[in-house]
Amino acid sequence: MQVTVAVKTENSSFKIVVLPIDKLKPHEKGSPLYLELLKQEILRDGFLKYPIIADERTNVILDGMHRWLALQSLGYTHIPVLFIDVLQNPKIRIGSRRIHRYINDSNAHITSKEVISAGLSGQLMEPRTTRHFLPFLKPPRIDCPLDSLGKSVPQDVSKYLADMTLEECRKAIRSWLEEISEELEFLKNRVREVEKEKEEFLTRIKNLNNNHLF
Repeated sequence: MQVTVAVKTENSSFKIVVLPIDKLKPHEKGSPLYLELLKQEILRDGFLKYPIIADERTNVILDGMHRWLALQSLGYTHIPVLFIDVLQNPKIRIGSRRIHRYINDSNAHITSKEVISAGLSGQLMEPRTTRHFLPFLKPPRIDCPLDSLGKSVPQDVSKYLADMTLEECRKAIRSWLEEISEELEFLKNRVREVEKEKEEFLTRIKNLNNNHLF
């Protein structure tokens, strides 16, 4: 089954394709603990909030690896996919941390070709190696019911998971939380900078008015 669903948002429209789950290829490994957390969330919700994002030429997953793993391990046979052409879209950037959405880090530069190569070769990168920064902040929310995705035998996804102890998994989650805190601190500082720029600009305008030049 392949079903294309047009999804409209305030600013854009996307085509979401429902594909057999085994047609997709990961480019990095998953975290066992994060996978369990996500499985519990999906089962509790009864639907998948967002589609995964994959390269349209190769079916390599760019974002949503753990959603893909969760549905497979729960026995679902299909998954909603938003396709993009990662090699032909210059607006797509790749970093290794969330903050790289706003700043470039040449020491952490990963190319789209490396991502695609990892997915096609099966030589998977470590968990959370890449962050894909797309022309949109997040994919459209679709709230796709689980019972529309087909059900079969739960699949063993252990070959796609990193070999991590429980403590290593907890450390990885702490690291992800630190990334979020880092991004929040950056944004707070940026807001303060922009507010200061606004105040200075308003002061200049006021001075122009006082001097009858505006």
